[in-house]
Amino acid sequence: MSIPGGQSPLRSLLRSEPLDSPPVLLWKHFRIDEPRELARRTVQFYRDHRLAAAKIMPDIPLLFEDRALSSWAQVAQLRRFGPIETVGRATEYVRTVELVRRELDADDVLLVTVFSPLALIGLWSGPAGLREMAEGERSVAHAVLWALAGVVNDLAAACCAAGANGVYYSCWGQDLLNSDQYAELGVPYDLAGLRGAAGAEFRLLHLHGAVDGGLHRYAGYPVQVVGWSEVESSVTLVDGARDLGGKFVMGGIPEDRSGPADAAARAHIDALVKEFGARFVVAPGCSLPDDTGDEALASLRALAGA
Repeated sequence: MSIPGGQSPLRSLLRSEPLDSPPVLLWKHFRIDEPRELARRTVQFYRDHRLAAAKIMPDIPLLFEDRALSSWAQVAQLRRFGPIETVGRATEYVRTVELVRRELDADDVLLVTVFSPLALIGLWSGPAGLREMAEGERSVAHAVLWALAGVVNDLAAACCAAGANGVYYSCWGQDLLNSDQYAELGVPYDLAGLRGAAGAEFRLLHLHGAVDGGLHRYAGYPVQVVGWSEVESSVTLVDGARDLGGKFVMGGIPEDRSGPADAAARAHIDALVKEFGARFVVAPGCSLPDDTGDEALASLRALAGA
């Protein structure tokens, strides 16, 4: 595997070029909401751990802090937004992209984390807010989701224009809404937001929360890689891959512990390599605990054998 500054194994994966080992992505929240310092920490983390891509974490909140809104009724007021540069702290997020891109080499891959419309509602008002939305007046739900999809679309496009090679697109709600509700309130707006990265080189889809079926719906999403937590889900990466229409899967590292990789973690990655060869992405199922130290990160990085 190449180190930062050389050919990214993530790019080689998508181009079907030979790989000695799978690409590795690791991430955790830095809890930094100032663009210059977040950019500095992002680049340092990428280089220190020789990752397949630098990933900007969503530590600059777009409009509200997590759980800042107490109910769906508060979210339901959000039905109209102006240009993306006037929306919350979007300009600071885009500025972070510019600062990170400036420090990277031309061949380095830069991913930016973007939340789907449903994920934003879940972050702001919690699972209860999503359920209240799904059980309430449909015209209100669609108006809010359409407005948020426009924001997500514009944010993804602005970040890619600022230098991101692609998005790590985080969706939420498949574990909280039933299949019909998600088909109506999730899928169309996932796709509308993701359209902002339509021309990007990389589009990685993260399914936040439990995945217990329904993966076939994502086979038609315009993404190349799909990942989810095997800790929270009943569907394994091996089983889920069969429903994804040839997309690469991402995961294998348990995100519920901050210590070094143990024998079980090594055995699981070995089993995935036996199944997929180098044609998947080794990554945590969600963000690693904030207190995951460098020694633990190094041991997780070594799981892929590179």
